[in-house]
Amino acid sequence: MRGPRRPQGVALISSIVIHRSVGAGATEVQVLDTTFKGKRMYIAWGLRGPELTRGAEPPATVAARAALQAVAGHGEGPRNPEAFIANQSGVAITVYRLLTEARSGDAVFFLCDSQAVVDWLVTALEVQDAD
Repeated sequence: MRGPRRPQGVALISSIVIHRSVGAGATEVQVLDTTFKGKRMYIAWGLRGPELTRGAEPPATVAARAALQAVAGHGEGPRNPEAFIANQSGVAITVYRLLTEARSGDAVFFLCDSQAVVDWLVTALEVQDAD
């Protein structure tokens, strides 16, 4: 049995790139303006370091966090939910859960285990203009 289908042309999630910069190692940093269930949020992502500590994060991930905070216009606090995504199979569930819990205006950060996870994340966020 199939679940309900959404009408054609109505996206559950929609993201556009609103900020691009070059982080360390010429890695591109992007911040998204994402709409989900009528809420608008700012989203960015980065790769984890050799340990799951902020001190071990690669410079490009640090740059992504800084860009997200600058674009969102607020610092660390309860309006900055974050999630670690370990593998591709966890992307859809984690994105749906975190965006459902987030409030409009939140700055959401996804820390990804690998570039493959980032690729799946970009697909799940339905990013427009991701080139």
